Formats: sequence, structure tokens, C-alpha cells
Amino acid sequence: MADDHNSEDSDVENQNELAGVLSKWTNYIHGWQDRYIVLKNGTLSYYKSEQERGYGCRGALSLAKAVIKPHEFDECRFDVSVNDCVWYLRADSIESKQIWVDALESYKVESGYGTGSENSLKRHGSTVSLQSNTFSTASGSSFKRSSRNLREKLAELETFKDILCGQIDTLQKYFDYCVEHDEENRLPDKKNLPTVDFKGEAITFKTTTAAVIDTLEHCAELVVQREESWRKRLDREIDRRKRCEALCKSYFEQIQKTRTIHPGPDLEEGPTASWQMTNSMMPSSPA
Repeated sequence: MADDHNSEDSDVENQNELAGVLSKWTNYIHGWQDRYIVLKNGTLSYYKSEQERGYGCRGALSLAKAVIKPHEFDECRFDVSVNDCVWYLRADSIESKQIWVDALESYKVESGYGTGSENSLKRHGSTVSLQSNTFSTASGSSFKRSSRNLREKLAELETFKDILCGQIDTLQKYFDYCVEHDEENRLPDKKNLPTVDFKGEAITFKTTTAAVIDTLEHCAELVVQREESWRKRLDREIDRRKRCEALCKSYFEQIQKTRTIHPGPDLEEGPTASWQMTNSMMPSSPA
């Protein structure tokens, strides 16, 4: 039975996963590049190739608030955007593109992040909970959104790091080749030198480093925003605690006053209680 249950879970997991090679726009230097795209557990991630899947993705997007938009003119292209992060993707056929778009849209609908009031209520539980926990819901979604944005930016930094490392390796190999063949202060024939586009590499290196700086600034802004949100949340929690303590103190004082005005049976017990009970139980002497 356990094996059957595990096999059913794996079948469901496989059905919810979509993977394949799509063309992804990288930059104006390298243009469209084939990437291995995986849709799983509400996350769209990409790898340079299927073989690199075990080493971690180069970027990821959460589909919770993603916008999927087919291109107006290119029938094989569609864009996936989350805030200011946009992935430009292109399939090899219209049918393949439609499969991906349908899978992305169906996930948003099934998970409750689609459009419409029904999905909105599904996402927040019910109308009553939505009205009674407005602050709680807004605060929780704000923290989740901030965490998701920070993870996305860190994933972008990981991609930029790989790009920079690749460019540095390319230049280093070229210079190593020149040093090895610099005998008698003479370089080998130009036709024997490895082909390196220094201008293109320099432009790409400059663009990538600028993107790294921009992403780091964005990460710093997100961290500051999270700290400010936590500070406000702490201040509100302190205020609520002070109000609760004052209310408890007020109730305690009222209870003490009530006990003083109307003493209960417990307060009547004392040294005279047994004397009064003894006198009340003694028979009266005959006249």
C-alpha cells in the first residue's frame, strides 16, 4: 500500500511538472540562447542545459503574481513578467508555445492566483476572514512579496556571477596562450591566435557589472524595506501589548472592588466562622 501511495504521489508530481528547451533572450550581444526551462511547484526556473539541472538553476520566477503575455506578432513567443523582471521566451512551434502558455495559466487558476473575485476569495479564505484580518493579510502578503523579490534578485546575481566568471576565463585563456607562445619576444601568427572579440567581451563585461551593481542596490533597498516593515510591526506589537496590559489591570481592579463590596463565601471564612457555626448549631436552653 505504501508503494502504491508513493507511486501515485510521484505520478501527480510528474504531471504537474513541465520541462523543455526554449529560446530565452539574454542580451543584445548574445541574443536568443537555448535554455532548459522547468515549471514545477509554482516556480519557473531555467538552466543552461538539462545536464546542469543538478547544479542549481540560473534564475527563477514565482508564478504567484506573474503575468503571462503572448507576443502580438511573433506567434511562437511569449513573455513572463514579475514586477520589473521579464523573461522573453520563444518556442520552436506555435503548438509548443501554446502548451507552455496553457500550463502557466492553468497553474495560476488552480492555485487561486488567477483573475476574478472567486479566486480572490479563495486566496484569502472567505469574505469574513478577509474583512476581519485585513491588516494581517496585507502584512503577510507584503513580507512574502519582499522575500520573493529578494530571492529573485539573488538568483539574478548568481547568473551574473556565472557570466562574469565565463568572461574572465575566456580572457585568461587568451592571455595564457600569448604567454606560452611568447618565445623570442614574438607572438605566433595572427591566424593561430584563438578568436576573441575583445570589444564584444568588454561591452558585455561592462553591461554585466552594471547589472550586478543595479541588482545589489535593489537588494539593499529590499533589505531596508524589510527592516522598516519589521520595525513598524514591532512598534504595533508593543502598543497592542501595552493596551492589553492596561486592560487586564483595569479588569483586575474592578474585580477587587467587587469582592470588597460583595464578599463571597470564601471571604467569610475565618476565626469567627466556626464560632458562629457552633452557636447556630447549639440547642437553646429551656426557659
